[in-house]
Amino acid sequence: MPAVSNVSSFRKVTPGILASQRLAMSNDIPDVGKSEVAITLKRASQPLGLTSTAYHVLDILLGLSKAEDWQGDARPVVAISNEKLASYVGRSERTIVRAVRQLVEARILAYRDSSTGRRWVHRNNAGEITHAYGLDFTPARVRYREIRKLADAWQADLNAEREAKRTVASVSRSIVDIVDASPIDAELDDFLDRMTAILESNETIREKAASLQDLYDLLVEAVTEANAQSAQSTKNDQTTGERDSSVTQLYNTSSPDSCSSIRPSANADEFDPKTNDAYGAEIAPEKEQAERAWVNSGARGAENHDETTRNAPVGTLDAISISLLESACKSVQSDFGLTFKSWPELISAAEVMRIGIGLSSSAYTAACGRLGREAAAAILAVVTEKSLRDPEKISSPGGYFRACCDRAADGKLALARSLFGLAASS
Repeated sequence: MPAVSNVSSFRKVTPGILASQRLAMSNDIPDVGKSEVAITLKRASQPLGLTSTAYHVLDILLGLSKAEDWQGDARPVVAISNEKLASYVGRSERTIVRAVRQLVEARILAYRDSSTGRRWVHRNNAGEITHAYGLDFTPARVRYREIRKLADAWQADLNAEREAKRTVASVSRSIVDIVDASPIDAELDDFLDRMTAILESNETIREKAASLQDLYDLLVEAVTEANAQSAQSTKNDQTTGERDSSVTQLYNTSSPDSCSSIRPSANADEFDPKTNDAYGAEIAPEKEQAERAWVNSGARGAENHDETTRNAPVGTLDAISISLLESACKSVQSDFGLTFKSWPELISAAEVMRIGIGLSSSAYTAACGRLGREAAAAILAVVTEKSLRDPEKISSPGGYFRACCDRAADGKLALARSLFGLAASS
């Protein structure tokens, strides 16, 4: 297919459209397949500034293109009318026109217009494109490495932002705990005031994390120094007491037997001296109360641990551990730069996976409400892994996720079996 990219006269040409046309006519096309480009484009959707409609249109166009059109130096072209795209997306044709224009000006697509404005593709007997008019993905192939660096940088920035939020929360709690537990808290009120000033400032979350960490180090140093001075003062007081020889010592002149002797009272029949067994009987209930308190606290801890998965239907997370998820979802972790070492990491990575498969925030929030955060994140990880491994088989990951959630709510989802299958084939 010739490297010609025409723009109809009825279009208002902008610098972004011209840049896309130049990329579409480039002969330096890297040999990257459809799946690699599709994953990279979805990861970079936010740094590229794509709207939700533009993302949806991009997902549909990627699904309509054939994998063999992305091999070698081929130029993948998708021929679909705006009317058909509008029916797929559920928006008006004018909205689709604006979404496609945004993808072109983002240098992902390029216009390849015919003289009549119609979009069509002609193939030879071998299935290769000979003539095509429509939307050309050549700019995305040419910019593949650039877009991938952009996605990696955005992912690294997102991880750093998330880590800074964790640091701010943990260090703030540590400062409050140290001040409350210190015996010299009256002299540490200034640290709480400085912490409040940092949290209420207009600094970025990373600057707040760095400032709070410095404040925490100063607090630890101040408490250590104060404890050392207190210990030295106590030691000096003890030394002074030992050297004081003017104190008269008192000796016990009572007979040892006088302590155990009992003088009978006038009403001797009512006197019932307590033996060691009696004292032990009085002490035993206190020990039992302590043991019961310890058991109750453990029960409350278990109840709080189960709170995060209380909404999950019975059987959704049976036989599923975080190590199984980690071993089964290798593609998600490598392609998106994530790690599934613990359940909190999996839950925090859900936002990245949701954006990666084009799932709306409201749909994922509804799934968390129905199934619990851990179950929803586990299902999202499995759906994302399957869509990355076989994008041709799962054309709509968002719809597949909703169907899995419905089956999980009915107790019919065999999530463990899917994970074992993914782990065995990875």
